[in-house]
Amino acid sequence: MKKALVAMLVVLLLGVAAPLSWSSEKEEELPKVKVALIPFFDYQFWSVAEEFEWDTELGLDVDITWLTQSGPSVQALANGSVDVINTCIVCNYPYYESVPELVSFLTVNQFKGFVIIGRLGQSKTYWEFLDELGDPDAARRATLLQLKGKSFPMYTANYTAVIKGLLEDVGLEMDDVTLINFPDDEKAAIAMLGGTGDFYMGGLPSEINLIMNHSDEFQLLGGAEIMGSAGLWHSHVASTTEWLEDNEDAALKITAMSYRYNRYINEAPDKVFPIVVEAMNSHSGVATDAEEIIFIFETFLQFRNYEDEKRDTYDPNSPLYWKKSADYFLERSEDMPAGAKSTDKNPVEEWFNKFLDRKDLLEWVDSPL
Repeated sequence: MKKALVAMLVVLLLGVAAPLSWSSEKEEELPKVKVALIPFFDYQFWSVAEEFEWDTELGLDVDITWLTQSGPSVQALANGSVDVINTCIVCNYPYYESVPELVSFLTVNQFKGFVIIGRLGQSKTYWEFLDELGDPDAARRATLLQLKGKSFPMYTANYTAVIKGLLEDVGLEMDDVTLINFPDDEKAAIAMLGGTGDFYMGGLPSEINLIMNHSDEFQLLGGAEIMGSAGLWHSHVASTTEWLEDNEDAALKITAMSYRYNRYINEAPDKVFPIVVEAMNSHSGVATDAEEIIFIFETFLQFRNYEDEKRDTYDPNSPLYWKKSADYFLERSEDMPAGAKSTDKNPVEEWFNKFLDRKDLLEWVDSPL
């Protein structure tokens, strides 16, 4: 009897007993995924996944490093410091020639936060022009024509293509404005607060800070009302072709974590918003409270479940089809290799369909919250 008990104890100590989770490996031996996370609301499913330990639940070991923007993230990916980055298709265009292995594989949300912010009393808003002119198209044109001869402090790698598209829509050119480049959105916003520049476009944390905390100095000129096709934007997760070839299972589990997070945003936001607020306040340089985050997520971000994603983001007949945005900016990009297609480096539909074939992951995403 004693020998049997000793034998059983040895088996348990050696970890030979049947696994209780997705992986039979010890936690320290789980496949590691090194992630570069930037302080944008779009990508905070990583913070929630870390808090809820979704990675170990799915048999991964996610190691997060916070960086400031997509540019430094791409550099970290290129030198092998990280495996996965958070970015957007248009953000990647300037890097495709220098980092040809860069590939987007997951759409995390539709970003609706592009706005133009101006100094109070020095420009008119879209709604002021609409009251004067009584015509939405004329009001949009009048609002954008105010950009001529003016300057933008901004992180140019992310937003030059957007500005170019807006200008072209009203017959202006890039030479008609001055872009003042800064290493990240926060520094550009600080410069705006310090008196540099006439208009601002940037990440949501900085935009919300200017609009809500400095309303005596700045005003919103317009958002979706003036952005037109340039305002259709999606946020993505990217890696390298080599990593994706060697880590398909990990990439699909990352996809599952993203869609489970989307369920929380739509069904139980109170359970994840405190985590998002803490993460953003710790790393964005901008303080956000509960009231602001509710406004931000309801107004500027659209997190879809995978069924809605199939209908809206990945249906070529949908006005929100991801490729419409990618192609729109591809036509205006001077950075892409000659003859490049928006699908060359962005097989997001292919990876989405792979995810839909993983019934085990779909069941995990759909399990009770």
